[in-house]
This record gives sequence, C-alpha cells and structure tokens, in this order.
Amino acid sequence: MTKAFFFVILLLNLSCNKDEVYSKEALLKLAQAADSSVTLILPRSMTDGVHCTDYPEGCLSAHIVRVKQLDMIAVEFPSSKDAIHAAKKVRGYYIRNWLLDDVKGEPLLEKFVTEKLNAKMP
Repeated sequence: MTKAFFFVILLLNLSCNKDEVYSKEALLKLAQAADSSVTLILPRSMTDGVHCTDYPEGCLSAHIVRVKQLDMIAVEFPSSKDAIHAAKKVRGYYIRNWLLDDVKGEPLLEKFVTEKLNAKMP
C-alpha cells in the first residue's frame, strides 16, 4: 500500500513538472480558432523570411504570421524557459515554448496575443 501510494505521488509530480510545448501546427490551430484571418506567410525563397540567427540561442524555427493584415514573428524554442529568456532579450511576448516578436507597439496584435492566446511579457 505505501509503495503504491508513493509511486502515484511520483507519477503525479512528474506529470506536473513536464514542460508543455506547442508544435507549430498546434499554435497555428489555436490562433486560427481565435481569429480566422490568421495565416502563416511562406517565404518566397530560402534566403527570404525570418531566420533563427536573428534570435537567441535555442531557436528551432521562425515564422511570419499574419493577423488582420499585420505581421508578427513566431519563434519556436525547445522549452518555455528558452522562450521566456528570448522574450526578455527582445522585449517580446511568449506563450509556452514560443516567442512572439514584432507585437509590441501594435495595439491590435498586442490585444490578440494577450486576450486570445494568453501570451505574456516576462
């Protein structure tokens, strides 16, 4: 009985500490559910678009996202800790493992990411 109890507590603790991340598809689906105008802008060539070299270490991918004719940048990181660190450096917003850049100063984008996506500034 005692071993089983401690095993259950251990499993619950491990599941609570798991860093929840969004895949690109999951974040896009969440954003499109909040506003159907959300689209992912594909670069015209490999040299166009946004690159991880523009962001702090740990960047996995970077994408341009259009919301109501305004563009922002969504940068994927392996963990929320990395996304928060990057958001501090560029003064951006974050949601789980994603940095949302080029949002600050655009009231429509700020309202969208904070109210619809529940993004925060560190």
